[in-house]
Amino acid sequence: MNSSMRSGSRATVPAHFSPKPDPAPAPKRGKSALIALGVVAGITAGAYIAGVIAFSNMCYPNTVIADTDVSLMTRSMAAGRIRSAAENYRLTVEGDGFSWTYEPESSSEIIDADAAVGRVIEANDPLAWPVRIVDALAHEPEAAQPVESQGTAEGKGGTSGGAAAAGDAGDAAASNDDIHLPDSFDREAFSAELGAALDAYNNTRTGTFDAAGAYDSEAGKFTLEKARSNQKLDKEAIERAALQAISTLAKSVTLDDGSYIPLAGGASKKDVQAAIDAANALIGTDVDLKMGGATVATLDGATFAQWMTFDESLKPTLTTEPLTQWVHELAVSKLDTVGSERTYTRADGKKITVSGGTYGWNSNEAELVKLLQDAVANKKVGEVEIPTLQQASTWTAKGERDWGAYCDIDLTEQRVRYYNAAGALAWESGCVTGNPNAGDATPTGVFMLNAKRQNEMLIGFDENKDGKPDYKSPVAYWMPFVDNAIGLHDANWQPMEYFSNPQAYTWAGSHGCINLPTDKAAELYNLIQVGDCVIVHG
Repeated sequence: MNSSMRSGSRATVPAHFSPKPDPAPAPKRGKSALIALGVVAGITAGAYIAGVIAFSNMCYPNTVIADTDVSLMTRSMAAGRIRSAAENYRLTVEGDGFSWTYEPESSSEIIDADAAVGRVIEANDPLAWPVRIVDALAHEPEAAQPVESQGTAEGKGGTSGGAAAAGDAGDAAASNDDIHLPDSFDREAFSAELGAALDAYNNTRTGTFDAAGAYDSEAGKFTLEKARSNQKLDKEAIERAALQAISTLAKSVTLDDGSYIPLAGGASKKDVQAAIDAANALIGTDVDLKMGGATVATLDGATFAQWMTFDESLKPTLTTEPLTQWVHELAVSKLDTVGSERTYTRADGKKITVSGGTYGWNSNEAELVKLLQDAVANKKVGEVEIPTLQQASTWTAKGERDWGAYCDIDLTEQRVRYYNAAGALAWESGCVTGNPNAGDATPTGVFMLNAKRQNEMLIGFDENKDGKPDYKSPVAYWMPFVDNAIGLHDANWQPMEYFSNPQAYTWAGSHGCINLPTDKAAELYNLIQVGDCVIVHG
């Protein structure tokens, strides 16, 4: 028996053999995932429900009501904040020289804070709060929103900015649906007060587009700025903007281009500018009208502006038809002095006013019209000498002395004086004038010496109807100034003492002529010239 095989001894296990342990049981992963999902769902549901509950009574982030940020505030908190913001509120409407201020007596007149907050929260759609939160946080609130806005203020409309322009607000504020003011707000009184201020402003403007209103005399042309200075403010649009500003607690409404009623039936600014450019192309004429070496008038764009018209399509038309009337008015008011009243002071200090007669300037209106029509057609710039039918010694303002050397016949004094061009007395004499008691008073006025002749036979009219001239009087010196009928002449048939008696003409007066001593008539004849002024006055 082998010693290695002893009874009761253990069997030898081969070195390469090792027994395998029993496998561990697999974990229950599916069950854990379900548990976790349930936890998340519960938390989400709880958060969602909490949000629904919260936003049923709370404003979303970036919510602005009446220019007041009430983000994440409850009804009562938001209402309190709005009421506080409305204290000491004042609205100013201003721009382009217009300014008006509205100040309510109390904040309750302009906003119902509880109702404003209620409208916002009622529109919250709390079931959709996650989407609304994301949308609200993605946008910053504007400087001032309409009555109530949430996040982006979508769907509410209204003016933008604390200085909302009526024109900008026009489309958005086309209705009053977005203007929320309490019943205590006296809209009728507000409209009346604002309307009165706007009416006062508009009363200074025509509200129409025409040539006269569009011409800027300082610029010497038509301008859009001058045309728009006649625009009237749009009362309805401005009132809407003002009411909307109050409902948002915005403190100002600034007027701009859109605050005005459009010119030319609603034509655009571009259309009006085009019409103005076309009109400026028609007024290139700029001429000075000269008379007697003096500039008496100017024909330029300011005058042409009165003759410009615009048709319905804003096409400008320059008609020269008013030119004839313009020339006539110029002649009557300024150019023609024949027969006009004049005032002068004689060298001895006597102040005299006289009218009537034949001396002075007389323009040729028809010829002047032709010259100016040519100037317009050629857009002439320069001077135009006024054609005349008659000229005086010098041109002055109408009513002033326009003569040089002159003969002064004073009916009251019964004296004749001749003054040279410098105004110095060169000659004088007593005289006998027409007899007023016989209906032969010498006519007064400013006349022109028509002729100088010697050794004339003065032949009177046949006023007594006897078939013969009333008189025939030979004179040595004849100087007529009223046609060839009345003039200065020698009268040797008059007693010399009559020439020194201021009353002699009342019984020994002539048929209208100025009787002089023969020697004095000779002296005057040698001084006076044809064309000189002869003034007869009382």
